[in-house]
Amino acid sequence: MLEPPLAPDVLDRATGALLGQALGDALGVPYEFGTPPGPQEWPELRGGGLGPYAPGEWSDDTQMTACLVRVAARGGRLRTEAELDAVAAAFVAWRSGGASDIGVQTAAVIDRAAGGDGGPAERMRAAAWQVFADTGRAAGNGALMRTAVVGLLALDDRRATAVAARAVAELTHADPLAAESCVLWSEAVRVAVVEGRLDLRGGLDLLAPERAAAWSGWIDDAERTSPDTDLTGNGFTVTALQAAWHVLHDLHDVHGRPGPDEALARLAAAIRIGGDTDTVAAITGGLLGALVGVAALPMPLLRQVHGWPGWDGRELGGRARVIAQGGPGRAGIPGTQTCPLCGTSGTPNPRYPDHVCGWCAAWVTDEDGRPVDLFNASFSGGYLARYPDGSPASAQVAAGRVWIGGEPLRAGEARFGGIVVQRQEETR
Repeated sequence: MLEPPLAPDVLDRATGALLGQALGDALGVPYEFGTPPGPQEWPELRGGGLGPYAPGEWSDDTQMTACLVRVAARGGRLRTEAELDAVAAAFVAWRSGGASDIGVQTAAVIDRAAGGDGGPAERMRAAAWQVFADTGRAAGNGALMRTAVVGLLALDDRRATAVAARAVAELTHADPLAAESCVLWSEAVRVAVVEGRLDLRGGLDLLAPERAAAWSGWIDDAERTSPDTDLTGNGFTVTALQAAWHVLHDLHDVHGRPGPDEALARLAAAIRIGGDTDTVAAITGGLLGALVGVAALPMPLLRQVHGWPGWDGRELGGRARVIAQGGPGRAGIPGTQTCPLCGTSGTPNPRYPDHVCGWCAAWVTDEDGRPVDLFNASFSGGYLARYPDGSPASAQVAAGRVWIGGEPLRAGEARFGGIVVQRQEETR
């Protein structure tokens, strides 16, 4: 595991992997198995879909990812049977207590896993194989849609990433195609986070040679201007991967670092394919965010993204950062300072021992929850506070009182530049 604190660009891309997935998911929700936006239209965060969902709410793609995130953020690498038991138990709890939409195959497996002998993971794998035996169909996109977080688990260990990708996929999807798609996509996410480049073929050697040859052909087809495969049939894991790769594979050819407009254009292209739009956009967004980083995703849209189990974008992104750093046990090691809100480990600043990290500070609001931007004041000391539309922030914010996630904090100009946001004296 790479030692914290991670380089800022690596941490930014790790955050982008989960936020990109969540944004793609929420953008795709209104169009799932319906009419996608036209060539001159942009997808909107207007909710609805099969949930129905509130505007900006993510669907089962990111809900199931949240089950993995909860285990991984505690330091789980999603490879041991105990960790997989925790994931399987989380899926069962989600099924009864949070699933506003769920795939037919995933529902059948989770429901069958409720009985039988053995631990939760053993029962779920057995149920997955039984569904496969009964139907001959077990290569849906439900494993691929949740695999982006697996790419954050072991940033310096590609084989550990592949082991986890298979193990998590096989909990609900017994067809080897599902696990293979997750191995390829998780490894691509890992490489994008660590190296800032796209490489889907780089994971082919993690598959059996005969399987690698088949996948190489499918990847070749996805890169064609007009693939032979009908990409709208993206409920199938192979086609879902092809659809996402079709809109991403040439992104490295864009001159300069892609910005929010380009990121949104790629997510829109994924949604315009049609079919299972939220899932294809979630898969696309996970790798897209891992490549460009959260700083290149449109922040006004990220502020609107939220979903089960009651997280917003800041909370999901904060957990991505902790996972990339190896879990909470590695935050706070000598030579680091831990953000009191999200647990991210960073460079220590003894002058401000309770300051929040830059990620959390980007989510400052006023007393009514309206986003606020803070700036250094030229020559006069203190800071300037404005709403995104440029108007002055409230009197309380101007006086140094700010909020993040509803928690009151204090803000001020740091002694050596920048704005520092800290917990108030009474909350330390």
